[in-house]
Amino acid sequence: MILKGGGELSDEILKKYFNMNFFENVEEEFKDAFGRNFKTNLKKDFIKIDDILSEDISYHDMILISGDFYGIQKFIFDRLGNKNASKVIRAKSAFIQIFTEVIAKYICEKFGDKTNILSVTAGKFEILSQNKDENLINNIQDELDDYFIKNFYGLSGMSISFVECKKEDFFEPEKYRKLRDDITEKIEKKKFNKFNLQKQKNYVLENDKGIDNQSLCRICNIRKINPDFDNCCTICNGFINLGEKLVRNEKHIFAQKHLNINFINNDIRIELTEKIKSFVAKDSKKGILDFDELAENARKKFDDNNITGLKAIAVLKADVDNMGTFIKYKDKDKDSGVTESFENYDVFSKTLDSFFSLHIPNKMKKEFPNTYTVFAGGDDLFLVGAWDEILSLARWIEKEFKAFVKGKELTISFGIAIANSSIPISYLAHHTEHLLEEAKEIDGKDAITLFGETVKWNSYKDARKKIKALKIENVEIFDLKNQDINTALLYRLLDFCEMSKQIKKYIDCKGEVECDFRNALWKSKLRYVFYRNMDKKYHNMISELDTIIDKYPSETKMFLCEFIYKRRG
Repeated sequence: MILKGGGELSDEILKKYFNMNFFENVEEEFKDAFGRNFKTNLKKDFIKIDDILSEDISYHDMILISGDFYGIQKFIFDRLGNKNASKVIRAKSAFIQIFTEVIAKYICEKFGDKTNILSVTAGKFEILSQNKDENLINNIQDELDDYFIKNFYGLSGMSISFVECKKEDFFEPEKYRKLRDDITEKIEKKKFNKFNLQKQKNYVLENDKGIDNQSLCRICNIRKINPDFDNCCTICNGFINLGEKLVRNEKHIFAQKHLNINFINNDIRIELTEKIKSFVAKDSKKGILDFDELAENARKKFDDNNITGLKAIAVLKADVDNMGTFIKYKDKDKDSGVTESFENYDVFSKTLDSFFSLHIPNKMKKEFPNTYTVFAGGDDLFLVGAWDEILSLARWIEKEFKAFVKGKELTISFGIAIANSSIPISYLAHHTEHLLEEAKEIDGKDAITLFGETVKWNSYKDARKKIKALKIENVEIFDLKNQDINTALLYRLLDFCEMSKQIKKYIDCKGEVECDFRNALWKSKLRYVFYRNMDKKYHNMISELDTIIDKYPSETKMFLCEFIYKRRG
């Protein structure tokens, strides 16, 4: 059972955390895509806790049940080859969302009346139930463990945690804070005891017999090929079929019939919502573009019919900074109030999720057609696409996110890898995760790691703005159509950026790092090379370029790398 809706209270909460102008600005395009405006779409998902805990229902002693699909990155990417990868990874991500909803409904079915789903987002769910049957929860956990060990060798799974609670816990701020802390602690503890091996019939995991190079599934590289399918196992074929259903206009799916989730009693129907379908790049026949096609689409045709640009894909991983700290602030001056009431938490978390799972994919569909959602929801993103569109999309997301949230406490950081489409997506996923971690190490975060450099978003945007302002006769010097700047000069500029960076690092560290002082010659070398390679009409720009490289060496390198890649023949 799910009671939904939102009124004046939800408006007040939205105003507290988000810019209301944002909802007005996106209202028209959101309505075109989803048939209703952003706020209306949000409110249909908000929970009326008063209706659940009304006086006529004897909800006094209850349990709050939480489900957490763990090992998501391993589930989607580990051992995944490139064959059919573009079809499989989106299907795996959708499977996580579908499976989470299936289990939430399955628990409600098992627990009977007076059991309510509070939320289902990004591989997590919360359920409130008056039924406190701990044995029933343990039985469901055992069924989940058996399913994941049998089908996925325990590399991922779903944990069920619960805490006891009372009606007043949802209406008194301090008690609701404690309830949130208690369930979070239970979830974290469960991560250290994912499977109860004592209950398993076999201590050694079973695997398919007689596997060799010819019979190994070309997609997962774990299971044996089913001869009825095209070089893949039964499970991977199921993911391919799910991926095809997502791009077709199918409205729903059944857990047993379509996904082989066979331990549930009754076949559970799941609506294929826009959040589940998300967005994937498609060809003219509505088939999913593979990564090689995405890479080829990064090459652009200009007026003279010359096609330029690096043939490559980009993988983007983004995550909201300081989310845990923001939610848990207890200092009066910094308290966000998110966990002060159920309504605050519900509205905040679901609104943030909708930004990632609905608003961004809708923009991708309209303006970034050669991009692909692996997962988008909660407070993070994983996208793949033509490398040039991914970089433009990243800049749009950062700008849009700051227009979306109220205040400066929440920012977003990115790790972006550019690579040949033949490189295994499993490797790129791990590599991009590492790049995001580098961005997260910057003090205060709000950073981006790209082209081997990690910088703050504000300095990256400032540098781009200043470089693009370098114009002669109202034409940018770094314009793709400008043939006056040669490739040799561009690579020398990259050298000067590195030299400037080393000197800047030495100064910032007050001489505590080693430095080749020949790097200090970069300014004179810049003038010599620039005057020698550029027409006299550009010579008055040298001082401005010198200043930009001096102040923004890493950011300038990032701009130049993108420019070089875009004009590569």
